[in-house]
Amino acid sequence: MDTIVRDLRYAIRTLRRAPGFTTVVVLTLALGIGANTAVFSVVNGVLLRPLPLPEPERLVYIGWRWGDGEFNTTMTAFKYAFLREHARVFEGVSTEQAWLTELGEDWDEVRGLRATPDVFRVNGIAPVLGRGFTEEDVRPGAEPVVVLSDAVWRTRFDADPAVLGRAVRLGGVPHTVVGVLPPGVRLPEAPAYADFVVPYVVEPDPRDEGHNYRVRARLAPGVTRERAEAELRALSARFREAHPELMDADEIGFTLLGYGDVLVGDLARTLWLLLGAVGFVLLIACANVAHLMLARAITREREIAVRTAIGAGRGRIVRQLVAESLVLAVAGAALGVLLAGWSIDALLALVPTGLPRREEITLDWRVLCFTLAVALATGLAFGLAAAAHAFRVDPATPLRGAQQAGTPERRRARSIIAMAEAALAVVLLTGAGLLIRSFFELRGVDAGFEPRHVLAVEFGRTPPEYVEAARVRQFEDALLERIRRLPGVLSAAASSGLPLESQFNFPMTVVGRPEATRGDVQWRAVGPEYFETLRIPLLRGRAFTEQDGESAPPVVIIDELFARKYFPGEDPIGKRIDIGTFQGREAIPGFDDPEREIVGVVGAVHVLRLDEAPIETMYIPRAQAPQAFGLGGLATLAIRVDPRAGRATTLAPAILAEIRALEPRMPAPGFSEMTEVVGASMAQERFNTALLGVFAGLALVLTAIGIYGIAAYTARQRAREIAIRVALGAQSGAVVRGEIREGMKPVALGLGAGVVTAAALTRLMSGLLFGVSPTDPRTFAAVLVTLATLASVAIWLPARRAAAADPMEILRHE
Repeated sequence: MDTIVRDLRYAIRTLRRAPGFTTVVVLTLALGIGANTAVFSVVNGVLLRPLPLPEPERLVYIGWRWGDGEFNTTMTAFKYAFLREHARVFEGVSTEQAWLTELGEDWDEVRGLRATPDVFRVNGIAPVLGRGFTEEDVRPGAEPVVVLSDAVWRTRFDADPAVLGRAVRLGGVPHTVVGVLPPGVRLPEAPAYADFVVPYVVEPDPRDEGHNYRVRARLAPGVTRERAEAELRALSARFREAHPELMDADEIGFTLLGYGDVLVGDLARTLWLLLGAVGFVLLIACANVAHLMLARAITREREIAVRTAIGAGRGRIVRQLVAESLVLAVAGAALGVLLAGWSIDALLALVPTGLPRREEITLDWRVLCFTLAVALATGLAFGLAAAAHAFRVDPATPLRGAQQAGTPERRRARSIIAMAEAALAVVLLTGAGLLIRSFFELRGVDAGFEPRHVLAVEFGRTPPEYVEAARVRQFEDALLERIRRLPGVLSAAASSGLPLESQFNFPMTVVGRPEATRGDVQWRAVGPEYFETLRIPLLRGRAFTEQDGESAPPVVIIDELFARKYFPGEDPIGKRIDIGTFQGREAIPGFDDPEREIVGVVGAVHVLRLDEAPIETMYIPRAQAPQAFGLGGLATLAIRVDPRAGRATTLAPAILAEIRALEPRMPAPGFSEMTEVVGASMAQERFNTALLGVFAGLALVLTAIGIYGIAAYTARQRAREIAIRVALGAQSGAVVRGEIREGMKPVALGLGAGVVTAAALTRLMSGLLFGVSPTDPRTFAAVLVTLATLASVAIWLPARRAAAADPMEILRHE
């Protein structure tokens, strides 16, 4: 131990005597290690860290699978009830839904969960006071009960143990407190810590085919995932046998899913891709450091030869060189951790909303162990490489005052470093280039409407009486009339949801044609001026008017995809459809909607994402929407603003004033421009592009610095040769061209190797691309031209300086 301490002290003293070298190496490693640490902290928090629940390995999700490999992370209420009744390998099966409501007499907003009775058993938690839920709590007519969070119990009830049995008003309805949760409890998919949990009554009906229930289960003690999967296969067969009308031929049935399948999805592939990208950045940084270490080893040949001559053993020299490398690596890692801690917030600011377990992304012990492992591996590699170089040098040569800087072996080492940097840079820049092209292709997609100069107004919680359809319509009509009179407003309309924000599906059958049926047609309940406001083109027939009221004949407008699929080669105007029926039967329990006449055809609109094709959509007048269409709340408003009035959001204060004039108790809604909504739909693509672009830019800078450093060092070593050539009459231009030609040979080989590697690796990105092939030739060509130009400039600068030097001065110095 004393020897190790002495080695470390000597290494620190030695490095302090070379501040320039030490600073460059530490900063280079800090950039590479810091980027890796920041991205790994996200991967660790989202993918690797165990769920913060007891025995998380027993927690599973159950979805529904089709024969083509696709699966749904949710299922219908009827399938959930069948699973819960017949499964024997689970300790509990539960489903939950978030609920945003008001607490107490002051109507303070709280966030909670509706959950089935098994929720506490499935998550392995138990109330610290009172009890959880029982089957009696979800029977018809049962008294409403609630389990409070620890935070609400302490802040609202002063941690009073006598809170059990007290009545708490949630959404205006009294609930009896039956339990209090332990502190810090949070379910994996919950967007925030729940303030309360109430029983959730699931009403299974085979006619309801909406996959709206996410199901979690806890494996029984001793049950393996393989046994659970086998039972789910058997249950799927039993379900098909008992209810053949509810399963198509291509459906497989129940399937076991993991946390990553359900809550992370495609983001997992993105995070692993980014971790691989920053790994390439670290490799480029290491290549730069390797060249610096090689140059330093050449300058220290005499020192090592002297130590060898006076009796130092190989083990002693190896320990010393490894100690210096470890000091550099640890210093770079320490600075990298500081950079990562600063950059995590910036990284999370780029991450799309909805990232699971966002609050768990920290520099915990796993991240620090990862950083330490990277630092130790880097330090050991450099130290052993330096030692191997030292032992390949004949000690007599440096003792005679000669150096072997220009030996073929060392030239080959520098060429390999340049090749590696060029190849790694090609891979990173190609990936970033493909994502950039894909992002711009996505931005060029016609959304089907004009988002510019449109203001979206979205209401959150409302006073309790605004769940009644008549009150909702009255308020909406009055508010829209006031808004339309505001200066700068061109049109305004109400809608059950705006494009790229929400999706609602209903079954449908064409009247008189029972074969023309579908179980999930997109729909919107919209008011007059909706198509005008969003500039959705009217292709045939008419738009909705004020006359399409509740007592008017029921009508519907379809889009061009709907018309093309169900009315090919004919005019759909005047035809009728029956919403809510599927394959000749009522598909939605309690849904009572009359047959509707088609009065218009409009253009197709993208529903949720620009990279997904539009789907068939039908529109009904909002005034004619039954309660089952979800009219139990205020609509989203779309307001088109005159471009001369400035940004659409400048009208927000005037609109808020009109809202308060009608209803002083109404909370302020959310205001956003539709261009922001369109941008939010591309948040994942923007995140991928921005982050990989940053890493590719960092790799480009490091590569340029590395190639320049190699060229500059080579030029210094060949200064005497260049001086002799110039003195004998060689033109400086010819000398520079020769140096560029020699320097570009390893770079060209690296570019070729990088193209082959990139062509293989970019295929892994195919799921992240839109409108661009993973082997897009224009992207590859642009990357090659960029890197070749950059490398040529990096080689040209030191070559030009060497050719322009005074030959007599150099020769006299020699």
